[in-house]
Amino acid sequence: MKQDIYASLNGEIQNVLKDFKAEGYLPSDLDTSSIVVEQPKDPSHGDFATNAAMVLAKPACKNPREIATKLQEALQASDLVEQIDVAGPGFINFKLKPQVFHDQIRTILSQGSSYGSSKVGGDEKVMVEFVSVNPTGPLHAGHGRGAVYGDALCNLLSKAGYDVYREYLMNDAGGQMRVIAKSVHTRYLQSYGKDVELPQGCYPGDYVKDMAQTLKDRDGDKWLNVTDDEEIFNALRPFCVAECMSMINKTIVDDMGIDFHNYFSEFDMHARGEMDVAMKKLRDKGYIYEGVLEPPKGKVIEDYEPEEMTLFKAEQFGDDCDRPVYKKNGEPTYFGADVAYHNNKLDRGFTKLINVWGADHAGAVKRLKAALAALTGQKDALHIQLMQMVKLEKNGEEVKLSKRAGNIIEASDVVKEVGIDAFRFLYLYRKHDSQFVFDLAKAVEKNNENPVFYVQYANARMCSVFRQQKELNIPEASDDADLSLLTNDEEIALIKHLCLFPLVIEKSAQSLEPHRVAFYAHELASKFHSLYNAEKFLIPEDVATTHARLQLVKATQVTLKASLEVLGVSAPDRM
Repeated sequence: MKQDIYASLNGEIQNVLKDFKAEGYLPSDLDTSSIVVEQPKDPSHGDFATNAAMVLAKPACKNPREIATKLQEALQASDLVEQIDVAGPGFINFKLKPQVFHDQIRTILSQGSSYGSSKVGGDEKVMVEFVSVNPTGPLHAGHGRGAVYGDALCNLLSKAGYDVYREYLMNDAGGQMRVIAKSVHTRYLQSYGKDVELPQGCYPGDYVKDMAQTLKDRDGDKWLNVTDDEEIFNALRPFCVAECMSMINKTIVDDMGIDFHNYFSEFDMHARGEMDVAMKKLRDKGYIYEGVLEPPKGKVIEDYEPEEMTLFKAEQFGDDCDRPVYKKNGEPTYFGADVAYHNNKLDRGFTKLINVWGADHAGAVKRLKAALAALTGQKDALHIQLMQMVKLEKNGEEVKLSKRAGNIIEASDVVKEVGIDAFRFLYLYRKHDSQFVFDLAKAVEKNNENPVFYVQYANARMCSVFRQQKELNIPEASDDADLSLLTNDEEIALIKHLCLFPLVIEKSAQSLEPHRVAFYAHELASKFHSLYNAEKFLIPEDVATTHARLQLVKATQVTLKASLEVLGVSAPDRM
């Protein structure tokens, strides 16, 4: 299987650097792993560029332009390179030979769906924890953004060579479980005609009434005269967790097609005593102590009474202050439970932890990163990706999303209305940390203003080309088709964009930004549409040119499908 242009050029640069080390020009232990090959911001500078000289200059104690010039001389004889220029203080720009781009078409066709795959991840064990919605109700449309992002991120990391594990944390031990249990029991009593009001702060959604009816059907009047809140909570907590997770999974698995390797129970974690294990580990390192927590800075709390608590030295690792890990009643704080859970991840052998959280959890980022730094001795063991809020527009008006208010717009309802492809692509066609207005009307429009339609229509057009080929009885193109006939501007622009896909995969994976793949797919579709509108692909009287263009269409289709596969979006044959 042939290598793509990016891998080939990167390999040649690394080989030259090895020679430089062997001859003593560069230190033998010089780390060259941070060298990148990428597309210049200004296309007029060349096809690719590398920062090699700039990165190596300081550790090698040499002038960057000197290293760049030496690299230029060594790489000039490359079969890939037509011209190498050294710019500024030491940037190296490459213009590649035309046949290199033509050969890339053959490379793409030989690699097929694996095109763009990388080994940059080195099989590192990565845990991606995403969705993790409290089991207190169904998944709403806002949660869908984190679900889609997390799933696409896992696909992306897998394609980049990481060993990826998907996990859902069930927060089934916190205070919200008491709230949902109380909500269900109150609706249960009401179903028997009891004159009881739903307490303030409980969940009023209709789904709670459905849960209460299910409980009634299962247990009859068993809980009708039970008044002890603790007994009710202990008895109904497992029922509420199971019912809510069933609702959530129906959306995640059935409607979105997202699977997890594991559903991790916080309740079971505490039952196993893992909180004490994690705290002992931190205490043994000297990071846990008994002390008095200072009152919140900038706030005046009249009835504040300082009490001794068990604290983690979060401030030592960059947080604003030290953090309590146990409540005054001895129960774990939310932070303490999070530390125990992440210690469990580390104990399972994961070396890179990625959490996909809602933006409302931003305040907990510093303290948890501080705890992971204390546990691992590394600053970058934990990556937390915050999903910004989603505003859903319906009939020109914003629809509020809230489990408590009872006016839930479930993610499954949005999927049914716009389709899973539009749901996924439109969420991924924005940076995850930017706010997003999801327009239900625009999501189903069949025009070029709708990004998902525009991208999928490109694949449908490619399929139509192959159908027309059969109708015209034009024979299949052979592997040795004369691709040098692909010379016009639209063809070259499309081929060059195809060459970037492996680079996009690596950069997107390293930055944890699957939206880059969505952008790439849209730009690829745009370049294909431009060529489709400018040239005829099927010219019966010119079979050589026809075959060359058909091979280009095939390579484009392979690449487009590979990018959509990362995003979890289909590539329909007709539209």
